[in-house]
Amino acid sequence: MRRREFLGTVSASILASTLMGCSAGEKTLKGPTLRSPAGQIRGQIVDRVHRFLGIPYAEAPFGKNRFVAPVARATWGGVFEADDYGLICPQTGGGVGIDSLTEGEDCLNLNIWTPDPAAKGLPVMVWAHGGGQISGTGASAVYDGTHFAKEGVVLVTNNRRLGAEGYLYLPELFGDGIGPGNLGILDQIEVLRWVQENIESFGGDPNNVTLFGESGGGAATQAVVATPESAGLLHRVIPQSGGHSAQRPDTATQIARMAIDRVGIKPRDLDALRSLHWSEFPKIYDELQIPELGQPQTYLPVLGEDMPVHPVDAPHQGVGLDLDYLIGTCRDEARLFTALGMEIDGSQFGERAQTLARAAGADWGDLIAAYKKSRPELDDDEAKIALVGDAWFRVPSIRIAEGHAQAGSGNTFMYLFEWESQLIGAAHALDLAVFGNGMPFPGLAGFRSSEKVGTLMRKAWVNFARRGDPSIEGFKWPEYDLEDRHTVSINESLEVLADPYRLQREAFGEALTMNWQQRDV
Repeated sequence: MRRREFLGTVSASILASTLMGCSAGEKTLKGPTLRSPAGQIRGQIVDRVHRFLGIPYAEAPFGKNRFVAPVARATWGGVFEADDYGLICPQTGGGVGIDSLTEGEDCLNLNIWTPDPAAKGLPVMVWAHGGGQISGTGASAVYDGTHFAKEGVVLVTNNRRLGAEGYLYLPELFGDGIGPGNLGILDQIEVLRWVQENIESFGGDPNNVTLFGESGGGAATQAVVATPESAGLLHRVIPQSGGHSAQRPDTATQIARMAIDRVGIKPRDLDALRSLHWSEFPKIYDELQIPELGQPQTYLPVLGEDMPVHPVDAPHQGVGLDLDYLIGTCRDEARLFTALGMEIDGSQFGERAQTLARAAGADWGDLIAAYKKSRPELDDDEAKIALVGDAWFRVPSIRIAEGHAQAGSGNTFMYLFEWESQLIGAAHALDLAVFGNGMPFPGLAGFRSSEKVGTLMRKAWVNFARRGDPSIEGFKWPEYDLEDRHTVSINESLEVLADPYRLQREAFGEALTMNWQQRDV
């Protein structure tokens, strides 16, 4: 299966299969009109939760605002009726499978769920959606914030620019008048600015903001931390299964040059670039999957003035040390991708693992042996799948945790999601059970109820957002350190594990100590 087709399958599946999590059967009432710095706004009350959908936080990123940093939305006149999701950002990967969600230009909008907009000082959680920086939306049914709001949280989801619109690196080709790159990350930061200015009107505390996200959203969360403009806008982070990659400007410029060449645009012709219809870039996405450039993904955050340190290196360079961290992965990350038809050998997943192993001086055979020794139930192929999933997600997460635990003033906690579906184990994206809206990919995950693990996980996440500690009643969550490496296994109960990744960690060699900024990983 080609990557674009695969991601389309993922996007459609995750959205269509979680409709059961919506509150469609609940009576919908008009909510009160609120006054916020952004303007007057009226939402809805569904299942005793106030929700506000489709609120614009920045001007449409097209026309004169295309390929530049987000422009804060002007205050609107009258009352904004926040009763439906807004447009979603143009994306690669096919349709989202829901007729009511439409791609379009005015797509920088956000959604809020709150138990009581008249409340004071509620913790705020801002969600960064997944999709590998090329697809996804905060309007997905799986991200409905009703259950978080019932736990006393103000929950915010949002859209950010994706694919070429969000990550094509153009400064070297177009000079003045073009944005710095990493526009999707700057969009996420603009959401945090909007939250600082407006969230008190919804009952939230701007001095207690947690940014969390899964997969591409987990990576975006850490990239936000590594971006100086985010300083002072957040207080805690939960990167879930982030593929924390970045690329150098020279690689990114080479990719951009190839992209504009394929659509017939010359460097410096900014008018032609901005007038190109956004549907043209997804058409060439597959052609730009060029592993020989050193990075098998095309649209990644780029190291530079706006993000001077690699996200994985950030805590080791003194960045984000004052934040509280809760970080982790799923035990069987890559089993989702292989179940959906993606090959490991010769794919971007396998290439990334091989690149990381080479950079760290690790022997591939020794790595396979370490995985089989640590988990004797795995055969050679299954050990390779586990290895590749860890190379993408767990290894960078551990390096981030260890840097923060060693030097940070904030708390550091680590988890391993081990709740098993019937068919694909504890695979990537199954930790989205935290939202309580049903399990994504029901055809793959089987029919085990995820309600118990989701409720347990959500209580820990909410406690972390509230006070910087995910401990729940009857369970003390230990902090992560470089001596014991305590990691909490998340299943239908919580269990403390001591250094559960020791054999694999030792086999990976320098991957957890090397400077990632100097390498294409």
